[in-house]
Amino acid sequence: MVWYQPCDFTPHTANAGSFADMTPVELIARIERRLRMLVVHLPPPVATRVFSAGRAWFMQQLVLEHPAEVTITPVPVRAWGIEFRLPLWNAAGMFKHGLGYDLVAAQGAGGFVAGTTTFLPREGNTLRGVRWPAVPYPRSSAASNWMGLPNPGHAAVAKVLEKVPRRPGCPVGASVSADPGMPWDDAAEGLIQGIGMYADAGVDYIELNESCPNVAGHSSAIDEGLQRRLEKIATTVLAHRDRRLPVVVKISNDVAIDQLPELLRMLISLGFDGIILGNTSTRYTDARTMLHHSEHKLYDYFVNEYGGGLSGSVVADASAQRCRAAVQLISEIAPRHEFHVVRCGGVVSARNVADLMADGVMLHQWYTGYFESFAQFGHNLYQRLSMELEALRRESNRAATLS
Repeated sequence: MVWYQPCDFTPHTANAGSFADMTPVELIARIERRLRMLVVHLPPPVATRVFSAGRAWFMQQLVLEHPAEVTITPVPVRAWGIEFRLPLWNAAGMFKHGLGYDLVAAQGAGGFVAGTTTFLPREGNTLRGVRWPAVPYPRSSAASNWMGLPNPGHAAVAKVLEKVPRRPGCPVGASVSADPGMPWDDAAEGLIQGIGMYADAGVDYIELNESCPNVAGHSSAIDEGLQRRLEKIATTVLAHRDRRLPVVVKISNDVAIDQLPELLRMLISLGFDGIILGNTSTRYTDARTMLHHSEHKLYDYFVNEYGGGLSGSVVADASAQRCRAAVQLISEIAPRHEFHVVRCGGVVSARNVADLMADGVMLHQWYTGYFESFAQFGHNLYQRLSMELEALRRESNRAATLS
């Protein structure tokens, strides 16, 4: 994998800054960022209901935006023969219906991933009258959600992606999962068919999601079920690819570091192309100590009523530790094919990205951090990040020259 010198991918700059320059969604996000501080002080059931409904509505509006193209300072990374103009793009779960490529491409993202999808459409989780429960912890740059993989199915999203006009340096990925609760043979067949649909749709890479804590069948353990699924995909999909289509496996941030050697050897031996570490966390006791005390009441309510997965700053250290360990282990294993680590979890700044790039983790995804950054910088969020990354790169090069 190569970190290239900057080159210009995008033609002109979007407006940013004053309220007068903002699009409606940018203005809503800026206001919501301030209101979020008040939401956590509402009675927890009310806060959960308000934020969950608001976030779902906001996402519907966001994907309909057509911002002007934003000029970024590219920090290109090439992996699997694919060029990513930036080392950062959205995590799966943000664009469940496959819509949003034009949005993030105009913003300057390094890529786009749709899903996660399953073979059959899923409504996701609803409990106590709350659909797709989620809450923020704004003082801690963290959040919880219990969504349960809502999606319209592989076929529907593949049709959307098939029609997406691509931009240079912004590849398209698709995240897939076996259907929770479906008999094993049927679930495996649905997963295989889904990968085939996305391959036919021309996506650039596939994520196999084995990390969601909000559905049955996914966990942080390396169990017999996981190994069986991976072997099935290896023999029926990986061994029969008619083009270079990387398939990477997304594993929970809660996976024990001492399990990584076994896991990585298995993935490499089966022919997978990378690992994403990871997803949300269910280490509730540990996470509570990282949250601002004013958010404990809402946190305790949500965990007790819904459980769900934690994202944002509370998973940053765990994700970074596992990614660094994985890079070192891969170096020791020395696979014969290209195999990369993608970080997902706790990315909130350019410094987060740059620090891990220096340690060999060249690709990154964000979710909670995206929304926080969008609330501050609107559609210029990747422009801001790219400028900071380039400044950090120059600083690093100067330090290396002086030493």
